[in-house]
Amino acid sequence: MNNVISSRPVSYTINGDGIQLDIALVEINKLLLHEETIQKNVDELFAEIERTGILKSPVIVGREFLVVLDGMHRVEVLKNMGCRFMCVCLVDYMSPRIKIDRWCRVVLSQIPIEEIITDFGDLGVVTRTVSSASEGESLMLMLEEGYYKVTTHENGIISGFATVTNIEAWLRRKGHTIRYETERDATRMLKQREAGFVLCPPAIQKKHVIEISISGSVFPPKATRHIIPARPFGIDVPIELLKDKVISIAEANRQLSKLLENKSIRRIPPGYRWGSRRYEEAIYLFK
Repeated sequence: MNNVISSRPVSYTINGDGIQLDIALVEINKLLLHEETIQKNVDELFAEIERTGILKSPVIVGREFLVVLDGMHRVEVLKNMGCRFMCVCLVDYMSPRIKIDRWCRVVLSQIPIEEIITDFGDLGVVTRTVSSASEGESLMLMLEEGYYKVTTHENGIISGFATVTNIEAWLRRKGHTIRYETERDATRMLKQREAGFVLCPPAIQKKHVIEISISGSVFPPKATRHIIPARPFGIDVPIELLKDKVISIAEANRQLSKLLENKSIRRIPPGYRWGSRRYEEAIYLFK
Protein backbone atom coordinates (compact mmCIF):
# COMPACT_ATOMS: atom_id res chain seq x y z
CA MET A 1 0.00 0.00 0.00
CA ASN A 2 3.04 2.30 0.11
CA ASN A 3 2.32 3.47 -3.44
CA VAL A 4 -0.76 5.45 -2.33
CA ILE A 5 -0.15 9.13 -3.12
CA SER A 6 -1.70 12.22 -1.61
CA SER A 7 0.01 14.83 -3.75
CA ARG A 8 2.82 14.95 -6.28
CA PRO A 9 4.04 17.40 -8.91
CA VAL A 10 1.86 17.72 -12.02
CA SER A 11 3.14 19.30 -15.23
CA TYR A 12 -0.09 19.93 -17.12
CA THR A 13 -3.80 19.38 -16.44
CA ILE A 14 -6.55 18.85 -19.00
CA ASN A 15 -10.17 19.05 -17.87
CA GLY A 16 -12.43 17.79 -20.60
CA ASP A 17 -14.87 15.05 -21.57
CA GLY A 18 -15.89 14.67 -17.94
CA ILE A 19 -12.45 13.67 -16.67
CA GLN A 20 -9.32 15.29 -15.26
CA LEU A 21 -6.08 14.27 -16.98
CA ASP A 22 -2.94 15.16 -15.03
CA ILE A 23 0.24 14.82 -17.08
CA ALA A 24 3.29 14.29 -14.89
CA LEU A 25 6.64 12.62 -14.46
CA VAL A 26 6.80 9.95 -11.75
CA GLU A 27 9.55 7.62 -10.61
CA ILE A 28 9.32 4.61 -12.89
CA ASN A 29 9.98 2.07 -10.12
CA LYS A 30 6.80 3.22 -8.32
CA LEU A 31 4.54 2.06 -11.17
CA LEU A 32 2.59 -1.19 -10.84
CA LEU A 33 1.93 -3.33 -13.92
CA HIS A 34 -1.07 -5.66 -14.27
CA GLU A 35 -0.30 -7.39 -17.59
CA GLU A 36 2.63 -9.30 -19.03
CA THR A 37 4.48 -7.75 -21.93
CA ILE A 38 5.26 -9.42 -25.25
CA GLN A 39 9.03 -9.50 -25.84
CA LYS A 40 8.70 -8.95 -29.60
CA ASN A 41 6.67 -5.80 -28.97
CA VAL A 42 9.16 -4.61 -26.35
CA ASP A 43 12.07 -5.09 -28.77
CA GLU A 44 10.33 -3.26 -31.62
CA LEU A 45 9.27 -0.36 -29.39
CA PHE A 46 12.76 -0.16 -27.88
CA ALA A 47 14.24 0.26 -31.37
CA GLU A 48 11.71 2.96 -32.27
CA ILE A 49 12.20 5.01 -29.10
CA GLU A 50 15.97 4.63 -29.31
CA ARG A 51 15.84 5.94 -32.90
CA THR A 52 13.57 8.94 -32.18
CA GLY A 53 14.90 9.79 -28.72
CA ILE A 54 11.42 10.71 -27.47
CA LEU A 55 8.45 9.20 -25.68
CA LYS A 56 5.49 10.25 -27.81
CA SER A 57 2.64 9.71 -25.35
CA PRO A 58 2.22 9.20 -21.60
CA VAL A 59 1.01 5.92 -20.16
CA ILE A 60 -2.39 5.96 -18.44
CA VAL A 61 -2.06 5.42 -14.69
CA GLY A 62 -4.55 5.18 -11.84
CA ARG A 63 -3.82 8.09 -9.50
CA GLU A 64 -4.35 6.29 -6.18
CA PHE A 65 -2.07 3.23 -6.46
CA LEU A 66 -0.05 4.13 -9.58
CA VAL A 67 -1.40 1.11 -11.44
CA VAL A 68 -0.59 1.27 -15.16
CA LEU A 69 -3.86 0.89 -17.05
CA ASP A 70 -2.49 1.28 -20.58
CA GLY A 71 1.16 1.36 -21.68
CA MET A 72 2.81 -1.69 -20.12
CA HIS A 73 5.27 -2.06 -23.02
CA ARG A 74 6.40 1.56 -22.84
CA VAL A 75 7.13 1.17 -19.13
CA GLU A 76 9.14 -2.00 -19.79
CA VAL A 77 11.10 -0.33 -22.60
CA LEU A 78 12.02 2.72 -20.52
CA LYS A 79 13.10 0.50 -17.62
CA ASN A 80 15.36 -1.37 -20.04
CA MET A 81 16.77 1.98 -21.19
CA GLY A 82 17.66 2.90 -17.63
CA CYS A 83 15.12 5.71 -17.31
CA ARG A 84 14.49 7.11 -13.86
CA PHE A 85 11.19 8.82 -14.69
CA MET A 86 8.10 7.87 -16.68
CA CYS A 87 5.67 10.29 -18.26
CA VAL A 88 2.17 9.40 -17.09
CA CYS A 89 -1.38 10.62 -17.41
CA LEU A 90 -2.94 10.31 -13.96
CA VAL A 91 -6.66 9.54 -13.79
CA ASP A 92 -9.23 8.65 -11.14
CA TYR A 93 -9.47 4.93 -11.85
CA MET A 94 -12.62 4.40 -9.81
CA SER A 95 -14.52 7.03 -11.77
CA PRO A 96 -17.57 5.52 -13.50
CA ARG A 97 -16.40 7.38 -16.60
CA ILE A 98 -13.53 4.88 -16.93
CA LYS A 99 -14.68 1.51 -18.22
CA ILE A 100 -12.89 -1.82 -18.40
CA ASP A 101 -13.53 -4.18 -21.30
CA ARG A 102 -11.83 -7.22 -22.80
CA TRP A 103 -9.86 -8.00 -25.95
CA CYS A 104 -11.41 -10.88 -27.88
CA ARG A 105 -9.24 -13.47 -29.60
CA VAL A 106 -10.44 -13.71 -33.21
CA VAL A 107 -9.48 -16.78 -35.23
CA LEU A 108 -9.86 -16.16 -38.95
CA SER A 109 -9.96 -19.80 -40.11
CA GLN A 110 -12.89 -22.15 -39.73
CA ILE A 111 -12.69 -25.01 -37.22
CA PRO A 112 -15.57 -27.51 -36.87
CA ILE A 113 -17.28 -27.27 -33.49
CA GLU A 114 -16.75 -31.02 -32.97
CA GLU A 115 -12.97 -30.54 -33.26
CA ILE A 116 -13.08 -27.59 -30.87
CA ILE A 117 -15.03 -29.51 -28.23
CA THR A 118 -12.75 -32.55 -28.53
CA ASP A 119 -9.47 -30.64 -28.42
CA PHE A 120 -10.59 -28.12 -25.82
CA GLY A 121 -11.61 -31.09 -23.70
CA ASP A 122 -8.00 -32.28 -23.94
CA LEU A 123 -7.00 -28.89 -22.51
CA GLY A 124 -9.08 -29.60 -19.44
CA VAL A 125 -12.17 -27.58 -20.34
CA VAL A 126 -15.75 -28.44 -21.23
CA THR A 127 -18.09 -26.48 -23.49
CA ARG A 128 -21.85 -26.08 -23.29
CA THR A 129 -24.32 -23.93 -25.20
CA VAL A 130 -25.41 -20.64 -23.62
CA SER A 131 -27.79 -17.93 -24.75
CA SER A 132 -25.42 -14.96 -25.02
CA ALA A 133 -21.80 -13.84 -24.73
CA SER A 134 -22.32 -11.60 -21.70
CA GLU A 135 -21.74 -14.02 -18.82
CA GLY A 136 -19.45 -11.94 -16.64
CA GLU A 137 -16.34 -13.80 -15.54
CA SER A 138 -17.03 -16.77 -17.82
CA LEU A 139 -14.77 -17.67 -20.71
CA MET A 140 -16.93 -17.58 -23.84
CA LEU A 141 -16.65 -19.10 -27.30
CA MET A 142 -18.62 -17.43 -30.11
CA LEU A 143 -19.36 -19.19 -33.39
CA GLU A 144 -21.76 -18.36 -36.19
CA GLU A 145 -24.12 -21.08 -35.00
CA GLY A 146 -24.18 -19.96 -31.37
CA TYR A 147 -22.40 -19.29 -28.07
CA TYR A 148 -20.58 -21.69 -25.78
CA LYS A 149 -19.40 -21.34 -22.21
CA VAL A 150 -15.96 -22.76 -21.52
CA THR A 151 -15.83 -24.22 -18.03
CA THR A 152 -12.48 -24.70 -16.30
CA HIS A 153 -11.78 -27.27 -13.59
CA GLU A 154 -10.86 -24.47 -11.16
CA ASN A 155 -12.88 -21.35 -10.40
CA GLY A 156 -11.62 -17.79 -10.52
CA ILE A 157 -10.39 -15.16 -12.93
CA ILE A 158 -6.79 -16.39 -12.87
CA SER A 159 -7.82 -19.93 -13.82
CA GLY A 160 -9.93 -18.54 -16.64
CA PHE A 161 -7.00 -16.65 -18.11
CA ALA A 162 -4.68 -19.63 -17.71
CA THR A 163 -7.13 -21.51 -19.91
CA VAL A 164 -7.13 -18.67 -22.44
CA THR A 165 -3.32 -18.91 -22.62
CA ASN A 166 -3.49 -22.69 -23.15
CA ILE A 167 -6.10 -22.36 -25.89
CA GLU A 168 -4.08 -19.65 -27.67
CA ALA A 169 -0.99 -21.90 -27.57
CA TRP A 170 -3.03 -24.80 -28.97
CA LEU A 171 -4.37 -22.63 -31.81
CA ARG A 172 -0.90 -21.40 -32.75
CA ARG A 173 0.48 -24.95 -32.75
CA LYS A 174 -2.32 -25.81 -35.18
CA GLY A 175 -1.16 -22.96 -37.44
CA HIS A 176 -4.09 -20.60 -36.81
CA THR A 177 -3.68 -16.82 -36.83
CA ILE A 178 -5.09 -14.94 -33.82
CA ARG A 179 -6.12 -11.29 -33.90
CA TYR A 180 -7.06 -9.15 -30.91
CA GLU A 181 -10.24 -7.17 -31.49
CA THR A 182 -12.83 -5.31 -29.44
CA GLU A 183 -15.93 -7.33 -28.62
CA ARG A 184 -17.96 -5.12 -30.96
CA ASP A 185 -15.55 -5.61 -33.88
CA ALA A 186 -15.20 -9.33 -33.17
CA THR A 187 -18.98 -9.78 -33.22
CA ARG A 188 -19.21 -7.85 -36.49
CA MET A 189 -16.46 -9.97 -38.08
CA LEU A 190 -18.26 -13.14 -37.03
CA LYS A 191 -21.60 -11.96 -38.46
CA GLN A 192 -19.95 -10.96 -41.73
CA ARG A 193 -18.14 -14.32 -41.88
CA GLU A 194 -14.72 -12.68 -41.69
CA ALA A 195 -13.82 -14.89 -38.72
CA GLY A 196 -14.13 -18.58 -37.95
CA PHE A 197 -14.76 -18.16 -34.24
CA VAL A 198 -14.12 -15.79 -31.36
CA LEU A 199 -12.75 -16.50 -27.90
CA CYS A 200 -13.95 -13.98 -25.31
CA PRO A 201 -11.81 -14.02 -22.13
CA PRO A 202 -13.38 -13.62 -18.69
CA ALA A 203 -14.47 -10.05 -17.93
CA ILE A 204 -12.06 -8.45 -15.45
CA GLN A 205 -13.25 -5.91 -12.89
CA LYS A 206 -11.28 -2.93 -11.60
CA LYS A 207 -10.84 -4.61 -8.21
CA HIS A 208 -9.09 -7.51 -9.96
CA VAL A 209 -6.65 -5.12 -11.67
CA ILE A 210 -5.79 -3.40 -8.39
CA GLU A 211 -5.49 -6.63 -6.40
CA ILE A 212 -3.22 -8.40 -8.87
CA SER A 213 -1.02 -5.31 -9.34
CA ILE A 214 -0.47 -4.83 -5.62
CA SER A 215 0.26 -8.56 -5.21
CA GLY A 216 3.05 -8.34 -7.79
CA SER A 217 1.36 -10.79 -10.16
CA VAL A 218 0.23 -10.05 -13.72
CA PHE A 219 -2.45 -11.15 -16.16
CA PRO A 220 -1.46 -12.47 -19.61
CA PRO A 221 -1.02 -9.89 -22.40
CA LYS A 222 -4.19 -8.32 -23.81
CA ALA A 223 -6.23 -9.20 -20.71
CA THR A 224 -7.84 -5.79 -20.26
CA ARG A 225 -9.01 -2.98 -22.47
CA HIS A 226 -9.44 0.23 -20.52
CA ILE A 227 -11.73 2.82 -22.06
CA ILE A 228 -10.87 6.34 -20.90
CA PRO A 229 -13.12 9.27 -21.93
CA ALA A 230 -10.06 11.08 -23.30
CA ARG A 231 -6.29 10.72 -23.47
CA PRO A 232 -3.32 12.94 -24.49
CA PHE A 233 -1.02 12.25 -27.43
CA GLY A 234 2.00 14.00 -28.89
CA ILE A 235 3.76 14.84 -25.62
CA ASP A 236 7.19 14.01 -27.14
CA VAL A 237 9.21 13.90 -23.91
CA PRO A 238 13.00 13.68 -24.48
CA ILE A 239 14.39 10.38 -23.24
CA GLU A 240 17.40 12.27 -21.84
CA LEU A 241 15.08 14.06 -19.38
CA LEU A 242 13.61 10.71 -18.31
CA LYS A 243 17.13 9.32 -17.75
CA ASP A 244 18.39 12.23 -15.67
CA LYS A 245 19.83 10.82 -12.41
CA VAL A 246 20.46 14.14 -10.67
CA ILE A 247 17.45 16.38 -11.26
CA SER A 248 14.68 16.47 -8.63
CA ILE A 249 11.24 15.20 -9.58
CA ALA A 250 9.84 18.70 -9.01
CA GLU A 251 12.37 20.22 -11.41
CA ALA A 252 11.76 17.46 -13.95
CA ASN A 253 8.06 18.27 -13.89
CA ARG A 254 8.80 21.98 -14.27
CA GLN A 255 10.80 21.22 -17.40
CA LEU A 256 7.98 19.06 -18.79
CA SER A 257 5.48 21.82 -17.97
CA LYS A 258 7.55 24.34 -19.92
CA LEU A 259 7.78 21.92 -22.85
CA LEU A 260 4.01 21.44 -22.98
CA GLU A 261 3.17 25.12 -22.52
CA ASN A 262 5.09 25.82 -25.74
CA LYS A 263 2.84 23.43 -27.68
CA SER A 264 -0.62 23.95 -29.08
CA ILE A 265 -3.34 21.45 -28.19
CA ARG A 266 -6.50 20.41 -29.99
CA ARG A 267 -9.27 17.93 -29.27
CA ILE A 268 -9.92 15.17 -31.80
CA PRO A 269 -13.30 13.37 -31.56
CA PRO A 270 -13.52 9.62 -30.85
CA GLY A 271 -12.56 7.29 -33.70
CA TYR A 272 -8.98 8.55 -34.14
CA ARG A 273 -6.51 5.95 -35.43
CA TRP A 274 -2.99 6.07 -33.99
CA GLY A 275 -0.79 3.54 -35.73
CA SER A 276 -2.68 0.24 -35.92
CA ARG A 277 -5.10 1.08 -33.10
CA ARG A 278 -8.40 2.93 -33.29
CA TYR A 279 -9.42 4.85 -30.15
CA GLU A 280 -13.05 5.16 -29.14
CA GLU A 281 -12.22 8.04 -26.80
CA ALA A 282 -11.42 11.68 -27.52
CA ILE A 283 -7.77 12.60 -28.13
CA TYR A 284 -6.03 15.76 -26.91
CA LEU A 285 -3.20 16.15 -29.40
CA PHE A 286 -0.17 18.31 -28.58
CA LYS A 287 1.70 19.88 -31.50
